[in-house]
Amino acid sequence: MKPTLQEIARQCGVSVATVSRALAGSPRISADTRRRILMCARRTGYRSDACRTVALIVPHFSFGGYFGGLLERLYRELAPSGFMPVVISAEHLEVLEQQEFCGAISLMAQSGLEAYWGRRHAMPLVCINTSPRHLDGIYTVGSNDEQGMRLALDHLLKLGHRRIGRLGGINSFGDPNNWNSYARDRTFRAVMAQHGLPEELYAAPGDDDFTDAVKSLLDRGITALIILNEGMELVTLHTLRLLGKRVPEDISVIAWSQPGVAGHLVPPPASLEQDFGALVRHSCELFRKLLAGEPVSDDVLIDYRFRPRSGTAPANGRPVKNDR
Repeated sequence: MKPTLQEIARQCGVSVATVSRALAGSPRISADTRRRILMCARRTGYRSDACRTVALIVPHFSFGGYFGGLLERLYRELAPSGFMPVVISAEHLEVLEQQEFCGAISLMAQSGLEAYWGRRHAMPLVCINTSPRHLDGIYTVGSNDEQGMRLALDHLLKLGHRRIGRLGGINSFGDPNNWNSYARDRTFRAVMAQHGLPEELYAAPGDDDFTDAVKSLLDRGITALIILNEGMELVTLHTLRLLGKRVPEDISVIAWSQPGVAGHLVPPPASLEQDFGALVRHSCELFRKLLAGEPVSDDVLIDYRFRPRSGTAPANGRPVKNDR
């Protein structure tokens, strides 16, 4: 049965009018009373029918690249439906207990919020590219990283590459808390093992040793490189030029890239791009269903877009003529 104002008033020992004013943010209600009422409402799963405030939870206040692209699209999708999106950093989750929200959409880079949410909140949560928690009604809309990695490897293997290196951040190789990277790593290892090819040609450069990391892979005889993180394309291509390597004549390059970025680089690497529009549409559709109490069957996976372009060549060094 749906919780009522009367039930919250009874549990908090206040009047229904006080509960109503507290949920509306009235300055007539003390901060302590308002906090107690909001905590009770959160615990019981009460949501005012008039509440349209949606928390968009990010790991930090960084609005460029991946996070900026998703936040902009989420606002454009939610606002016309009367929702008011509010961006909240993971460092300030206490805000969720200080005002009323009808639910949240998570843009966290690492999994973990879903477990915290199940212990603290009854309102809907949809996760973008992090783990679900179906036991608590938390679902994920994510990019299909298995499909994306298979596209990249199929392309390179058909070109004759057998020593394929990977370049990524510290969380890119087997971190179970990074939903996307874990799937990429697992799929890479499975495909390479299936073909009897080396799985351990990878490097995770820090801020000060990027050139050394790339050189270490080249010294190990790679003929193709997969860049695992959006935003690393430019510095990687620059580093390869500094090391005297031509793309694609000396080394083929496929990059996880932001939509509209890789095609403007010289030379343009082949790229795997997340479909931000589809991620946002399906996340908002799932959020509306959860908010309305409608049944949700499963998580949603969105396929990557693969752009071959001219950044890859056969292992013998001749470029493939493809500028898409």
